[in-house]
Amino acid sequence: MNYFRQIYYEMKHQRMMTWVSISGTAFAIFLVMAFVMADQLNSVEVAPESNRSRILVASGFHVKNQKGMDSSTTGLNLDIARKLYENLEGVEILSYINAFNDNCDVNIPGQEIFTMAPKSVDDEFWNIYDFTFIDGRPFDEAEVKSDAKLVVLTKSAARSLFGEEKVAGREIEVDAYPFRIVGVVEDVNPLLTSSFANFYKLCNIASIKNDDPHFGSANAVMLLKEGVSPESVKMQVENRYKMIQSELGKEGYEAVYHGQPYTSEEVGIGGYGSNNDPDLDSHKKIQWIIYSILILLPAINLSSMTRGRLRHRVAEIGVRRAFGAKRNSIIRQIFGENLIITFLGGILGLLFSIIFVWLASSMFFSMSGGALEPSLEIVNARPDLGMLFRWGNFFWALIFCFALNVLSATVPAWRASKVEPAEALSFAR
Repeated sequence: MNYFRQIYYEMKHQRMMTWVSISGTAFAIFLVMAFVMADQLNSVEVAPESNRSRILVASGFHVKNQKGMDSSTTGLNLDIARKLYENLEGVEILSYINAFNDNCDVNIPGQEIFTMAPKSVDDEFWNIYDFTFIDGRPFDEAEVKSDAKLVVLTKSAARSLFGEEKVAGREIEVDAYPFRIVGVVEDVNPLLTSSFANFYKLCNIASIKNDDPHFGSANAVMLLKEGVSPESVKMQVENRYKMIQSELGKEGYEAVYHGQPYTSEEVGIGGYGSNNDPDLDSHKKIQWIIYSILILLPAINLSSMTRGRLRHRVAEIGVRRAFGAKRNSIIRQIFGENLIITFLGGILGLLFSIIFVWLASSMFFSMSGGALEPSLEIVNARPDLGMLFRWGNFFWALIFCFALNVLSATVPAWRASKVEPAEALSFAR
């Protein structure tokens, strides 16, 4: 309680210094948490990607010939995809989706045409991602095998086309071909690149002709069993690359392994292609360097402010020392008081960072992890507030507040505790 009284006293008699300290702390936490939120969005688990930590994505294939010439593309030949990714130990569900998703013209026959972003998926896709159906149902296995022309719309797409959501069973045209609607799902945030689309077309990868022996239209999405690590699956896939290499070597080709399949975090950071690896380690190192700079620089300034506040309390500290107060008790009190000020600034900084990242999301997030064509909806995407305000972020804010408190209060508290009573009282006069 004495800490709170002292803080109230300082706010009342040293308003400028106290509020400058709170503002400085808020600004430091604001900067750090803005970067933390942007980074964590690549791994935050939110519907329909509630199982992100268990989802792996495989896209692309890279081969070299005897002359060292590279060939690569986003999609795999289905035969090679099956050799690499089917029957892996620890994989619960495997889905094949089309690697190429060009924007489509969608309309009710004879009415206004809308340009929409599709995703071509099979029946297992709906078992990996937890979409909320507000009408109808997903595709089933029999429909995929028959290669029927079916779609699932998002709520916003249904409203744009029909002005309502309950439209299962009706027909639309996609690039002038008739498709039947079997279901309608809740909208997906465009920042969730692995699951976002305006509508979902039924896709049977096996029916797509692949003349190339290596490349095709297949991407694989896997849901791991509970407790299975991505690294264990990657090791199995790497071994299968070696087996494929023994076959391709006879044809004069070399298959190059690039760390697939990728975790949601690796997909989120982007910066990779079919012939280069995602560099998650370097990304994390850069992030920690940024965090350290954003904490250390404000800590130096806040340390000076703390020292300035304590100069006005030299006489008080001297009196306490004269009456037998131990140095440790003075240090603990100063740390406690500074922690309260830091915590107040941290809460303000966390709130400001959530608002800022939500309003200025285009500065932090890119769509590099997706395979969809750019659209205004994608470019102007904002994270939902639920994606930003997570208890994990609140925990990180507390950690950074504590670190800032230790860095900014250690030297001033140590110096204040060494003040001799006679010197302090003479300074007060």
